[in-house]
Amino acid sequence: MKDNIPLINQYKHLLNEVLPASFTKPVRHNHCFNRIVLDWLFQDVWYQHLDRSKTAISQLDQIQLQRMIERMEQWLQNPDLLFEDNRKSLTWRKK
Repeated sequence: MKDNIPLINQYKHLLNEVLPASFTKPVRHNHCFNRIVLDWLFQDVWYQHLDRSKTAISQLDQIQLQRMIERMEQWLQNPDLLFEDNRKSLTWRKK
């Protein structure tokens, strides 16, 4: 987990500061970005793959964290990816 601290800090910065400042639609809250990127990572509802009694971030390895950071950065470059990932997340959740 200690090795993941720089990645976790980068992830939290994107999640809590950069993305909410960059988007207002279709989502704007950090928990929404978190849902979307975690569902994207697992290509399914994330809590079907992780222990819900623990924080999701604490259960991810370096490769998973890096993939999520890269995807969040891709959203900033191409917002349509965020919209697409949100639609997929909602579909997996049957919403």
